[in-house]
Amino acid sequence: MVRDDPSDADKRAQNDAESIRDYVTTRRRLLAGTAGIGAAMLAGCQGSDSSGTSTEPATAMDTDTPTETPSETETSTAEPLHPDVDVLNYALTLEHLEHAFYRDGLDTFAEDELTNADVLEPFGETVRMEVPDRMATIRDHEQAHVETIVEVVGQLGGDAVGEAAYDFGYETPSEFLAVAKALENTGVAAYKGAAPAVTSNDVLPSALAVHSVEARHASFLNLLTDSSPFPRAFGEAKSMDEVIDIAGDFITTELGDLGGRAGEDPTADRKMEDDNSDVDVLNYALTLEHLEHAFYRDGLEMFADDDITGADVLSEFDDDLRTSVPDRLAVIRDHEKAHVDAIGETVEKLGGTPVEEAAYDFGYETPSEFLAVGKALENTGVAAYAGAAPTVENDGVFEAAAAIHDVEARHASFLNELNTASPFPDAFDGAKTMDEVTEIASRFITSE
Repeated sequence: MVRDDPSDADKRAQNDAESIRDYVTTRRRLLAGTAGIGAAMLAGCQGSDSSGTSTEPATAMDTDTPTETPSETETSTAEPLHPDVDVLNYALTLEHLEHAFYRDGLDTFAEDELTNADVLEPFGETVRMEVPDRMATIRDHEQAHVETIVEVVGQLGGDAVGEAAYDFGYETPSEFLAVAKALENTGVAAYKGAAPAVTSNDVLPSALAVHSVEARHASFLNLLTDSSPFPRAFGEAKSMDEVIDIAGDFITTELGDLGGRAGEDPTADRKMEDDNSDVDVLNYALTLEHLEHAFYRDGLEMFADDDITGADVLSEFDDDLRTSVPDRLAVIRDHEKAHVDAIGETVEKLGGTPVEEAAYDFGYETPSEFLAVGKALENTGVAAYAGAAPTVENDGVFEAAAAIHDVEARHASFLNELNTASPFPDAFDGAKTMDEVTEIASRFITSE
């Protein structure tokens, strides 16, 4: 769902979904290619529990001891695994990689080495001093993701892949932060690309909860490395092949392949049982996007750039960061307008009538209050999309929601930072129901 040509975006989203489903249904190697990445993962190379103690994986291959090959009868009568096991193990592979990256990097570099990284030189003390704790929080988030996915795979009757061996190639703190940026942005695109292959609505909310947190991480890492925290209005999706090419540069383990038992031709059953049609859900999202666009549009008309850069809440930040804020808020405004236009077009394509912009009273009087309301709106938007996405039936609509979901999370991460709050307060973003979000939005809406 890209503003230049929504039909092209739909095709790309469909191709990503079909690529992933192809991996699931044909039982090809889940992660393969250069560096033997998939074989390493699916063979369940030796892992570790949360305490760091080495554990014997249930599916590890013993290369010194011959193993019996199951007979055709045994193979054909094996109980098929839940089809989401493959997608979850794909996600788990990435989470193992990210957790190991932060764990080992934070063991390699002392806090003062990170705070004095060359790449952070443009930032003042406020940002630089918070970096070690922020990176430790991300490490803990990735560990929580690993533990949760392992648990879900087990609940579905599968064997969770183990941690591999890695070489991330960094030598300096700046290189460490640059690799972190690459990994987090890849992780966001990987989750968006994989989400359409999830068949169960019991699994999907957890995937979305991780997807937006990865986007929050990426936004912050982009900010640290002099990139836009939110480079596009709609989140990018990467297929498994694309993610494999990137991850394969870091994974050094090579082991044999492992056959799977997932059922053939999984069918998505994501739609929650409710009375909301996809047009209803889209108009609900459009109501929020109208509200957010009007908020930024009107606020940026009310306050001059100097007003915003001089906001009391930004006083602890360096000049470079403060002077970047008006332009970045203008980018967010333009993103919200792109969301409005795209959702409205989609509603019309489905035969519905897009809701119109309402009249609003956001209640701010100062630039600091403006930024505080922006933070509240963006975090509410993240929870709204997480709650609404599992209620849609059409794959194209689901793709559109996922594309906006991670962008809202990137916005929220930046607004949190400006308001001296954690860009990523939790390992899993929460979801809000339509009723909960409508009640929050109604506080700002003064007309139908």
